[in-house]
Amino acid sequence: RRALSPGRAAPRWCLASGPLPSGIHQSPRVGAAMALTSPRWAAVAAPLSLAAALLAFVFWRRRRSWWLQLDRGRKSPRPFYRVVEEEGSSKAELLHEEMAASATHIAAAHSLEQPVVIAMVGLPARGKSYVVKLLCRYLRWIGFEVQVFNVGAYRRRHLQLAGAQSNFFSSSNSQGMRIREEMAEAVQQELYDWFRDRGEGKHRIAIFDATNTTRDRRRMLARRARQEHAFLLFVESICTDEEILQRNYRLKLQNDDYKDMDPEVALSDFMARVKAYEAVYETIEDDEDDGGVAYIKLINVGQKVITRLCTGYLPSQIAFYLQNAHIQPRKIWLTLYAENRDHQNGILGSESATMTEAGRQYSLDLAKFVNSKQEELEGPGRDVLVLAGTHMVDAETVLHLKAHYPLYQTPVLNELRGGMFHGMNREEIKKLYPEEVAKREADKLNYRYPGTNGESYVDVIERVRPIIIELERQRRSVVMVCHLAVLRCIFAYFRGVATEELPRLQFDMHRVYELSPGPFGTEVHVHDPSEVQY
Repeated sequence: RRALSPGRAAPRWCLASGPLPSGIHQSPRVGAAMALTSPRWAAVAAPLSLAAALLAFVFWRRRRSWWLQLDRGRKSPRPFYRVVEEEGSSKAELLHEEMAASATHIAAAHSLEQPVVIAMVGLPARGKSYVVKLLCRYLRWIGFEVQVFNVGAYRRRHLQLAGAQSNFFSSSNSQGMRIREEMAEAVQQELYDWFRDRGEGKHRIAIFDATNTTRDRRRMLARRARQEHAFLLFVESICTDEEILQRNYRLKLQNDDYKDMDPEVALSDFMARVKAYEAVYETIEDDEDDGGVAYIKLINVGQKVITRLCTGYLPSQIAFYLQNAHIQPRKIWLTLYAENRDHQNGILGSESATMTEAGRQYSLDLAKFVNSKQEELEGPGRDVLVLAGTHMVDAETVLHLKAHYPLYQTPVLNELRGGMFHGMNREEIKKLYPEEVAKREADKLNYRYPGTNGESYVDVIERVRPIIIELERQRRSVVMVCHLAVLRCIFAYFRGVATEELPRLQFDMHRVYELSPGPFGTEVHVHDPSEVQY
């Protein structure tokens, strides 16, 4: 408040409420100020002012923010866009990022438009091939086209050098060194030819699978990557666990170099090969490639992970994924929910807790089955975690399981949402909406149900990604009770099924699909819990 002398008008910023003190002239300006600050006006002005402030903030944010838009109907993210002011109008401007081709460059953030080369590093039998399989499975799942270029396979295929003895890999064998360098160059040429042959709009990742144990070899790879304007990421696998090494040595005897040899002779030759590589082995250091080397170091397959310059969408995704990968043996048991009345009646989006007699029996049989299987396991895999959706039918299915094992329920495992068709009978949908049924049959992967919250299989694939990471991370065995679309996605991921084929996978009610992830892929066994002898 401000005391005003008689005859002076109130300034514009002066607000008063209630009667003015005696002696103060009530000019029209003061009267207006009093009207604006009356309790009735304040009740209206306050929310209007707040709404105006929120609108101004949203407008400011939209004009100054970067947005990464995801095309839900396609496999890969769209490029970055920004809004640019030009004489009062705005337009979308596509941002292109280029990697500097300087010999002294510092690795830049990877652009989605750049070719990506992942080069493995490490001594033989250190888990490189296993890491390559994991990367292929995950990167293909999130929508990238991946191809592996293996130098050993090139040697056996083109040079007819299968079964090459250990002295071929010795640093003292000048002819062998020359052949190995020529093979590395030839495989690199195949790799970059594959990039150049790519179709429009495809995002490809090449994996250069070799030992790459010396600085000179990695310098050659980095030089070629700069020439091709590719982003090069090294993944080094280091293993110091003697138990893991001995197991890997035995597994190596199954490859084409030793398949027809006596096991003891083969093991002796392979150990000599390892020693030849150890003599020249140089781990990756930060000063390589003039300080611009980007790498991920895996120590004992996930016990410790070191990353450097893994900036950008794809390198950070790879680093995050490998931080959760491991080789501990465990089981993953996938099953559909127990039968309920909605399923019997063909209702889309089965949620009812009204179980059939067969459904109630399956809930009990499932708990007995898991208990019997648990007794066969050892180590961390003997512990069991139960994952389930949040519908009532899911709760009824895990009713007996949760009495013995920890349970985590999440809506991520719920059925694909049917939009306006949710809760309708499938036969009724075919009769009333034949055009929608035909569209879905023509492209079941990308078709999205119309209406609020309708989903497609592409949406479900994106939705279950956190569950995929959790399953890779878990050392415990996992029981997963879910719905058909989710089960298809999880199964397809572990078995390497193409996403186009995913919606057609068939699964039976009251069956358990046992997945056993391993170094050569994932084995599958189908069980009927009602037939198991306890």
